[in-house]
Amino acid sequence: MLPRDCSLRTVRQLLDEIRSAVQSEAEVEIDCSALGTIDLAGLQLLVSAARTARAAGERISLRGPSEILNAALARAGISPAQLGDCNLTNKA
Repeated sequence: MLPRDCSLRTVRQLLDEIRSAVQSEAEVEIDCSALGTIDLAGLQLLVSAARTARAAGERISLRGPSEILNAALARAGISPAQLGDCNLTNKA
């Protein structure tokens, strides 16, 4: 699960957690429902994780992408294509 604050302050710890999950699981689901703040460092982490998973033949799903995440992606000019095979699902 992404924490409420997914920013430069927290991205290093998240990087280690996501990297470990991508290396050990064929499909990684990241719960975004608690997200309250995300900056460019957090967005870069998600794009990097999606690319890393794709290169390893795996997938990442973002569950519960909020308006905060969608707005941050739009402001940064990040398209779904840049997330590759990453699924954006609104499942609860």
